[in-house]
Amino acid sequence: MRFGASSSVVAAALVCFAVLTGCSGESEQPTLDEATRQLVSDGDALMSMIQSDLTGLTKERADTDRTTSCSTGQAQRYFVAKGNFTDPARQDPLSRIGLLKGKLETMGYREVVDELDLGEDELGVTVAVNDNAKLTFVLLGRLSEAPNLVITGKTECYPGKG
Repeated sequence: MRFGASSSVVAAALVCFAVLTGCSGESEQPTLDEATRQLVSDGDALMSMIQSDLTGLTKERADTDRTTSCSTGQAQRYFVAKGNFTDPARQDPLSRIGLLKGKLETMGYREVVDELDLGEDELGVTVAVNDNAKLTFVLLGRLSEAPNLVITGKTECYPGKG
């Protein structure tokens, strides 16, 4: 009887170990379509915070594959928004970068580079990555040069659809 009870405990422990091992591995990379949807959603969420304060706004919402920074046969998608603040002195592009960075952090991104790494007074830069979604956003704000704000988001490289 004791042997049976020990076997049950060992079996239960093995099942728990197997379940935990299966769940504790690295998360699976999303598909290009899944990553693109999240890229556009996250980029649009950032833009909703500041769009009304910008003039000359241009946007690319991950409409086409790009191959510029990928290996041969791979592609990635970009979200790019550029614009000028209507009153940069009052709207302070550098402070806006901080607000946008905070928004990214609430969406699961972590900062990997900020303007303190550059030591430049009239330039605000933040690079943030979402390890689960495999996305990167670069936020750039500048006081005197146009465009005052540049938001660039990108997926990782994926096999091309060719």
